[in-house]
Amino acid sequence: ASPALFFSPAQAPPAVKFTYEATVEHPKELTALMSALVEKKETGVTKFKQEVPIPAYLLAIAIGDLVSRPLGPRSNVWAEAGIVEAAAEEFSETDKMLKTASDICGPYVWKQYDLLVMPPSFPFGGMENPCLTFVTPTVLAGDKSLADVVAHEIAHSWTGNLVTNKNFEHFWLNEGFTVFVETKIVGRLQGDKERDFHMLRNLTELRECIRTQLANSPELTKLVVDLSNCGPDDAFSSVPYNKGSTFLRYIEDLLGGPSVFEPFLP
Repeated sequence: ASPALFFSPAQAPPAVKFTYEATVEHPKELTALMSALVEKKETGVTKFKQEVPIPAYLLAIAIGDLVSRPLGPRSNVWAEAGIVEAAAEEFSETDKMLKTASDICGPYVWKQYDLLVMPPSFPFGGMENPCLTFVTPTVLAGDKSLADVVAHEIAHSWTGNLVTNKNFEHFWLNEGFTVFVETKIVGRLQGDKERDFHMLRNLTELRECIRTQLANSPELTKLVVDLSNCGPDDAFSSVPYNKGSTFLRYIEDLLGGPSVFEPFLP
């Protein structure tokens, strides 16, 4: 949340949510985007409005020499001209993922779902800003083999963005549920075996994380961590993602499978 606080008087705890309106002045030859809907565009000025309350870490803005291509009736991909066609092809399944996620989790309340391909220096796979997911160009593999990151960010539209952990000690509620829903999206589009493969891969990554990164910090292998003397960034690992989603899969299987468990997700 810290970068958002550099240009906004917002509070950092994710339990504190707000709506916002913004007027962005920018060079007329550039395009401005935010984690909100465009209200009005004029030469060098773009107005935005976000009517759904969000925590500070989802406040996002981007300005650049960008062009877009449609991915569906409510989705576009934004990128520099040199890579926008490749991005549109790579993320062509976005609308199917969005519809599948809605079938699982309920209505999509954010209205627009766009993707912005970031510069190579962007240090994450994706960032789930409402209405405008940031995504790394390193997933432009040419065969859609890495495009499942979009399923993860779409899942955040419900798990994290709409229903949010109260504080960062319960971060697993955000990411664990998101990975869990992500694998369900993959399973419905590519089959149950693919979903199971994703879960097994995540379990392998979790074991490796505990063996290496957290070998000397066993207290950080818990789902609910104590951040009294540790910052959220210092505690960051794959545990909230993969241990959380594995725990949810265990509960689902224990209770009788998706037909029993999924009605509790919306």
